[in-house]
Amino acid sequence: MDNYDPWEPYRDLRFAGTRDVPGQGPCFIAEGRILVEDLLAAGRAGRMKVLSVAATTPAAPAVRELLPSGTELLVATAAELSALAGFPFHRGLLACAAVPEPPPEQDLVNVHRLLVLPRLHDTENLGLLLRSAAALGLDGVLAGPGPGLWTRRTVRVSMGAVWRIPVWRTEDPWSALAHWKAAEAGSEVVAAALAQEALDARSWVPGPRCALVMGPEDTGLEPAQLAHCDHSVAIAMASGMDSLNVAAAGAILMFRMVGG
Repeated sequence: MDNYDPWEPYRDLRFAGTRDVPGQGPCFIAEGRILVEDLLAAGRAGRMKVLSVAATTPAAPAVRELLPSGTELLVATAAELSALAGFPFHRGLLACAAVPEPPPEQDLVNVHRLLVLPRLHDTENLGLLLRSAAALGLDGVLAGPGPGLWTRRTVRVSMGAVWRIPVWRTEDPWSALAHWKAAEAGSEVVAAALAQEALDARSWVPGPRCALVMGPEDTGLEPAQLAHCDHSVAIAMASGMDSLNVAAAGAILMFRMVGG
């Protein structure tokens, strides 16, 4: 990394995914004081590897005391950071950290409260669902194809949940879900679906080992996918509305999963 520019990961961030840093592999960007300080705390605890923090001149003194060992502090004016990032940046802090190793595949079977996202299309919905899953105390998330877990937008919207809760990502989530269900008798797979036979969420009592499956934002779960589930649950609508956004519905149903 002798000739590597430490500012390079922060360039053109508007639609940034992960960045490959020589000698470190895939890295991601966190932005804003709250998120960066949380990431630095995880770095000091040894849970994350934070390569650098880019700070505006006024924000630098306070963050200097929070750096994990080996984390480089880069300082610039707000105008310089905005020019580098490619958009007006007023949050004071950015950080670049290594993407952590995924959780071991074998640990999935130990999860008792599981959110399953076979396919999503929208980064913001993914981030919001991860945030709700972590905040409400679920044990993990099983995700299929969709937006990147470590894009700048997912990390920001999830408010760091992406490194707080185990996320298993696979191209075939249904096989992984079947393996999870077979691991323990009495496991139930529940689909969030506006099906005629769906249970009303207000009277739904999740079993002790439960997986909640949320479908794509536009089409929901298809009949063939519903066949993988033991039953469906739905949130009753009022005021002539036909459905909720997948992230809002997911938060309500996950609250019910944990005893709300």
